[in-house]
This record gives sequence, C-alpha cells and structure tokens, in this order.
Amino acid sequence: MTEQRLIITENMMDSLYGSDNAKYDQHAKHLLASRKLLAEIVKKVVPEFQDASIDDIANKYIEGTPLVGSVPVNPGLTNAVPSKISGDRNEDGAPKEGYITYDILFHARAPGTEETMTLIINVEAQRSQKESTLGYHLMKRAVFYACRLISSQKEREFEGKDYNSIKKIYSIWICMDSPSEDSYINRYRLEEKHLLHRYKESPENYDLVNIVLISLGEKADKDRLIHLLQVLFTESQQTFDSKRNILQKEYHIEMTPEMEEEMNTMCNLSLNISEEALNRGLAQGRQEGRLEGLNETAVRLLSMGLSVEDVSKGTSLPLETVEEIKKQMIEKNK
Repeated sequence: MTEQRLIITENMMDSLYGSDNAKYDQHAKHLLASRKLLAEIVKKVVPEFQDASIDDIANKYIEGTPLVGSVPVNPGLTNAVPSKISGDRNEDGAPKEGYITYDILFHARAPGTEETMTLIINVEAQRSQKESTLGYHLMKRAVFYACRLISSQKEREFEGKDYNSIKKIYSIWICMDSPSEDSYINRYRLEEKHLLHRYKESPENYDLVNIVLISLGEKADKDRLIHLLQVLFTESQQTFDSKRNILQKEYHIEMTPEMEEEMNTMCNLSLNISEEALNRGLAQGRQEGRLEGLNETAVRLLSMGLSVEDVSKGTSLPLETVEEIKKQMIEKNK
C-alpha cells in the first residue's frame, strides 16, 4: 500500500485558512498592545528602561494609547494620518485599507535622563521569518521600517531643518518561529568605527536606529520575556484559563475584559485553524496517495507496451501526465 504523508506548510495554511489567520493576527496585535505586555518587552530589549519597573514603564513612561494598524509605512502616507502620535493620549486611528501599516506604534519617554528624551517604539508581530514563506528576507524589511520611522519624523516630530529634534527609534520584531530550535533576541544598531586617527562623535548624534529581533523557538525557555511570548502565541496546547493563570501569577498582569476577549478569541481561532488544517491535510494526503498510486499503475501499463492513449483512458490521468511519465521512463532507461 502506498505510504501517505501528511505535510502541512505555512503557505498551505495561509491560503486555505486566510480568514481565520487574519482574524487571529488582528486579535494578537490588540492583545500585544496592552501597556503591561508592551512594558515587559520594552524593559527587556530597550536599554533606556532596564532599571525601570514594569509598572512605571506601563503607567508613567509609555505615552498615549498605542496605535494598532493605523499608521501607514509607505512614503508620503505616514505623515498624512490625521491622528498624529504625540505625548498626549490619543485614540486609535481607523486602519488604512490597502496600505502597509505598522502593527503597533507608540511613544515612550525614557527615564533617568537629564533632559526628557522621547523614543518612538514600533512592535511588529510576525508569524514567520522564513524567506521561502515571505518571498524576501525579513531583516531587510525591518531595516526599511526602521528607516521610515526616522524619515517620517520630518514635519511630524520636527519641522524644517531642526534635525537635532530627531527621536531615537526602536523597531521590535516578534517572530513566532526560529531558524533553529532555540529562541534568541538580537539587536542591530549604528556604531562608530575609527578608520583614520581618532575622533569620537557623541553617540546621541548617531545612535538613533535600533532593530530588535525576538525569535520564539520550539523549546520552552526560562527567559522571562520569551516564556511570556511563548505562552501567548506558540504554546497552542495551553487553554485560555491556563494562559490567564500564568499571566496573573507569574507576571502579575490582571487581564482587563478587553484582554480576556482578545485572548479567548485567539485560543478559539487557533483551535479552529489547527483542526481545519488537520482535516484538509488528511484529505490532501489521501488525494496525493491516490495520484501516486495511479502514477505507479501508469508506469506498469506503459511497461507492458500499452499506448499513452490507452493508459490515459484506463487510469483517468490527463494525456499530458502520461506522456510526461513515459518521457521520464525513457530517460531513466538510457
């Protein structure tokens, strides 16, 4: 009996279950935009906040209401959004259909500096970083987003030639997969290299662009932030109640009704996606097994001297398919 193999790739899931995946992504972004979760991320990966408490980051230093899917990335559109991101609390803008938008965008005021320094922090939730899935290298997209967070500040954060007012940015990417089994966190930044003699520029004049890649591996990890993100996004076997208990007991995050609704919906959608993927995958596996069996039958009939036309009629395979099988048989026997 022909062995039937079940292979479910991310491309298959996205094409077959795009609706549920899109809904899952939207709820994931809104959950991730909660101030306590953002504070956990910021404390871990943004050096300016490493000595601040999670509560202070969430309640004192994150400014306004984080914008979710509201600000376009595209040149010429970022500055056109009616609701400017500012130090004041603001409402989420309406998503711009057809535009590429930042997943989550917010300001945070860095503590412990002599003068107030504002950071613009962008957080992107990415289901996969595989180039074969995306069609491009994720790091190049991250660089583009980071550069746009700098260039779009003109006439938004500063006017004219007031380049001294450019704000430092962090573009943080959370990937739900890893090139290896291990999780990791990498940071990329501009740095000074002395090629001739030594003149030291003040870092505050060039250390403006930072990219952070958080990659979630398959193995459980003891790191506080990685564990939190794995519980939220990659541990599909965890129930809603178990996830909520972990957030409350280990991270002291009291979930709001809105957060509970987002996470409960994500758990249900994740279950639907998994069940549908399994059912569709099994059906596809059976179909692939049937086709493989027909191909083997065609090879035997052709070996017995039957014509391509007769084999096509006997197996119901397209004439072109049988011709290709015969061509491969001839080449193999040369």
